[in-house]
Amino acid sequence: MIDRMQKRFYIRMLMWVGGVLSSACIAAQDTTGYPGRIDYGYIKRSDARLTGYNATGIRYLPVGKMAVADVFATKENGGFINYHQSDDSYTLGAQTESFFRLSPRIVFFGGISYRYFTGKDMGGSAFIDPYEQPFDIVEYTDTTRGVKNLETYRLAGAISTDLTHRVTLSAKVDYHAANYAKQKDLRHKNRLLDMSVTAGASWRLHETVELGANYFYRRSVEGLNFNVYGTTDKRYYSLISYGAFFGAVEEFGETGYTQKNDNTPMYNRYHGASMQLHIDRPAHFRMFHELTYKQREGGYGRQASARVLHSRHRSDICEYKGAFLLKRGSAHHRLDLHLENESLENLESVYRHESLPGGTTVIVYYDPLKVADKQRLNASIGYTADIGVRNFNPLWTFKGGIDLYQRKQTLSLYPYYRKQTIRYVHYHATAVRNLVRGKNEYGISVGARYTSGGGTMAKDGQYATPGEDQTKPKCNELYLAREYEYLTAAQIRGDVALQYSRVLNANGTRGYVAMNGTLTRGFNVKHLEGNRFVSLTLRFGCLF
Repeated sequence: MIDRMQKRFYIRMLMWVGGVLSSACIAAQDTTGYPGRIDYGYIKRSDARLTGYNATGIRYLPVGKMAVADVFATKENGGFINYHQSDDSYTLGAQTESFFRLSPRIVFFGGISYRYFTGKDMGGSAFIDPYEQPFDIVEYTDTTRGVKNLETYRLAGAISTDLTHRVTLSAKVDYHAANYAKQKDLRHKNRLLDMSVTAGASWRLHETVELGANYFYRRSVEGLNFNVYGTTDKRYYSLISYGAFFGAVEEFGETGYTQKNDNTPMYNRYHGASMQLHIDRPAHFRMFHELTYKQREGGYGRQASARVLHSRHRSDICEYKGAFLLKRGSAHHRLDLHLENESLENLESVYRHESLPGGTTVIVYYDPLKVADKQRLNASIGYTADIGVRNFNPLWTFKGGIDLYQRKQTLSLYPYYRKQTIRYVHYHATAVRNLVRGKNEYGISVGARYTSGGGTMAKDGQYATPGEDQTKPKCNELYLAREYEYLTAAQIRGDVALQYSRVLNANGTRGYVAMNGTLTRGFNVKHLEGNRFVSLTLRFGCLF
């Protein structure tokens, strides 16, 4: 899946960071005066600027330093899964993340993680995450499912520095890499490189008002390589799904989207900017607003003399984040609002190969065809109450919220079209209790989520009467029904988490072990392979 040199590099880097953090766990000096009682999650939500696009916000870190490092294992089973997921999988991983104030003017953030996933009976999409892409390449039959493996790596770093007492500058880099492979024909190997970069500044106009702005750039490339190693005379077909599993069927061979032994890239480029406004009001009340605009463009394939650019796409993304924080003694309240909308169009290339004098062949492109028009909306409102906060550690935490998702798309293969609308709503609530007894701390979390949805699974029609030589689009009805049911079926999920931690030394370093379990049950399931899904996770780590 990954070449040995690259794999050794990541493993050594992870071991090095782990060694550094392990040494820090033993030798760290606590500069906050609150040994062993800092809640990492509470610190991150105590100020909305700590997690915004603009990294200047990390200057408001309320402690001198904090870090977490852990290893984990997750086991998942069940038939209540989406069309591209596994009913029997496990994940192993390790991750570290830390904030560090080097001086009163300079603050750093860093993180690194590694995950290994393996899942049985996986088919459906050939992409790592089909919901990130403008179209999908889907196995046309459900009989070729097999084992898939996924390795993901992440490196992230940020710096915030005060240029003057009013002006702060920042930079942030977030790099992801992944390798994905299916071990049964039709096989595919994917390699993903995804990097985001932001550069920002903030201005403190007054003690109570701060303005910020940042530039955002992201580039991702996921290369796909299709091949077979079994019986070579067997034919394999893929559905090029423009959306809602509506499109054209392609046979694996020497040309096309699934061309044999050819690394075909799906690339995306994002350019954008954000603006932030933070206001401190009397009586410990804060408001944070962030507006973001991004423009996305990309394509599948390469435009070259002997290579084909199969499609192009572009979209506009608008996003708003708002946070309102109120502190009343040891009770801290936070209200979060989030709204994101993306409008995307996908154009399929129209081309032909032409021979020039001398035997040279070139690819001539004509006006492309618009095959997809998609609208995606994410909206959420969430409330968090931290009660009995002492030394940055709440005794109680209550969370609740509503998440709304809506997707509308029109898919066209003239003169045929398909329209689809999917919407669902999550209602969720969680209660967390932390109990401190000397050097020991016990935590229990209980949560529940209810989901319901609806829409129009598929509405097919014609723009005009088709001609005799026009072929009707293909569709995978099984995956269409499974995805729609998975996203819109009434379902309930329960979560229970237990954690035990203990102060290890006078500097406040804590070791912990945590276990989390979730059970999801769907109702009136007709097309999925089951109505239950179970996930269990075990973690070992330290906070310092």
